[in-house]
Amino acid sequence: MIGAGPRLDGPLARAYSPAAMEETAASADDGSEESAEVNAAGTHARPKFNWRYFLLLNAIAAAVTAVLIWVVFEANALEPFWLASAEWFFDHPGVAASLAISPLLMSLLVGWGYAQRARKRKAAAERMAAETKASATEPSAGEASS
Repeated sequence: MIGAGPRLDGPLARAYSPAAMEETAASADDGSEESAEVNAAGTHARPKFNWRYFLLLNAIAAAVTAVLIWVVFEANALEPFWLASAEWFFDHPGVAASLAISPLLMSLLVGWGYAQRARKRKAAAERMAAETKASATEPSAGEASS
């Protein structure tokens, strides 16, 4: 279907089911209060500002900045290092190629992990739906005796 949007599975499917949407619309029409709770000002204490972490992180940032500035201004002094590195990579093209393709491989690995998680969620939702359906079709102990 065009314009149908993504298919929802699991808890979201129940939250956005037609019955749940009708229930939400009916509760909004009856004048009941909102479900969101707004706390009064000053209910929660303000978090304490930790100066030690602030100063430590600023010192780290200043050190990294100083190193980068030094690298730019002293680039000629580092030329033997860059030449040796380039020569090593030219001698070992497999290492250079693997370093060049590693971001792609890592993104594929992350995508595979997300796909595995989605498959597990879908299987759990199907298992829960099957259990719910099975429990709904079985007569309870009270119904069987009457």
